[in-house]
Amino acid sequence: MTSHKRKEYVLRAPCAQLHPDDGVNPRDDKRRDAEFMQTTDRKTRQLCKQVGQAVQLALVTLPGADEMLGVFVREVVPAPNAGRLRVVIATQNARLQPVLTEMVQYHAARLRGEVAAAISRRRTPELTFDVIVEGGGRD
Repeated sequence: MTSHKRKEYVLRAPCAQLHPDDGVNPRDDKRRDAEFMQTTDRKTRQLCKQVGQAVQLALVTLPGADEMLGVFVREVVPAPNAGRLRVVIATQNARLQPVLTEMVQYHAARLRGEVAAAISRRRTPELTFDVIVEGGGRD
């Protein structure tokens, strides 16, 4: 039975120096795969945008949303993948932050239901919410 691994003297013939990655199949390169996994693909970005729009519309329909002027979805990012999304909600009023945080946590299931109705997927991603105060938080 012959070995499929290349012999060292065969590898040395075309080059002057032997490097650790010589003779390694590029498809098996773990560094390349790790870099590939770090980038978000087009479909994930599209899903994040759809979820952001759906949550923005759903925030307006929540009870008590009348006094929540200036509240908007800042960003939606995968955390760690498209199965769970992190929704960052921003407000300009620092006094609204604790109230908004409590309201979003209380209505999380309702917001996820609105997202499920808005997107076309077999499984609706889990949503985690963060409420931040953006500039002009003295009101």
